[in-house]
Amino acid sequence: MYYIAICDDDTSFTAAFHKRLSSVLASKNIAAEIEDFPDTASFLRRLENGRTFDLIFLDIYLGGENGYFFAKQLRREAVGVDIVFITTTESYAVAGYDVSPILYLVKPFQDDQIAYALDIFLKKHQPSQILLDLTGEFLSLDAAHILYIEVYGHKSCLHMASGENRELRIPLNRLEQQLPSSAFVRSHQSYLVNMGYIQSVARYQLTLSNGLTLPISQSKYLSLQNSFILYVKQQKLWL
Repeated sequence: MYYIAICDDDTSFTAAFHKRLSSVLASKNIAAEIEDFPDTASFLRRLENGRTFDLIFLDIYLGGENGYFFAKQLRREAVGVDIVFITTTESYAVAGYDVSPILYLVKPFQDDQIAYALDIFLKKHQPSQILLDLTGEFLSLDAAHILYIEVYGHKSCLHMASGENRELRIPLNRLEQQLPSSAFVRSHQSYLVNMGYIQSVARYQLTLSNGLTLPISQSKYLSLQNSFILYVKQQKLWL
């Protein structure tokens, strides 16, 4: 169970966002409890009463307050909560590096951006070692070591960074559901790629860090491009 806070002085926005966040969490089968706060004072009182939070969606412009300065206070006081800034502008994006936010969500944002923020949060809190359900058999492996996955007939072939290939009798769609969407993207009906190894994206082809090129289908080009841009921006925030 995760505990998530929304801190925004716009109560109508908060009510709508609460519903959207709940829906995205449910779609990912993530158990979480969400609490809303109209200002930082009410959030601090909740902390003083013993509640700890794993994640806060924090508005930068909180009436007469500044969410960025409040985030700095949380870091000084060693409050261990991950932060997603909600803002109408990216003007604090550079200054915000020192509080290590997960992401900036610029209003208005879409549900896939909420999902992406949650994926990054989960990636921080879950080991890259995953357990794949192969129907009656389970396989433990480090997802970070997968370059890409390719369909071979009724099998999926995992191409590993080590150069090893592993064939699994499982559809690519089922593998995609079990791998973190914050790191893996579908480039083609036959390919699922780890964005950590993508060197460049062109129309309609991507190049991996080892020089290998893979096709990008026309229908997936824009979604892959957007996912890759978000991924690269987030990696820069973590540096």
